[in-house]
Amino acid sequence: MHRAFNEFGSKELPFTHFIHNTAFYYIMLLDFFLFEAFKEDVSSPVVPAKAFQTTLRRRLVDVAAKVVSHAGKTVLKVTAVAMESLHFKELWERCLCAPRFAWG
Repeated sequence: MHRAFNEFGSKELPFTHFIHNTAFYYIMLLDFFLFEAFKEDVSSPVVPAKAFQTTLRRRLVDVAAKVVSHAGKTVLKVTAVAMESLHFKELWERCLCAPRFAWG
């Protein structure tokens, strides 16, 4: 977990004042938690939950796509190969529904 957090953010804090660095660190920690939750809840069919952020970014974000507005709707166009191999329809449905919590 420590390595994943180090690779997620910067290793050096950017500010000279302690209070600014504290705010930066806590925001980075919150971002990392949201990233981990996204991996667990949404992207687990495509990218393993133990993958680092570069793997997730290379597989899901670095995809050639085109945003098109047609008939009053905004559409994301991707190739058929990317749609099938990355399970974009399932990922989209997982993004729209609330996560299921396992209590107990």
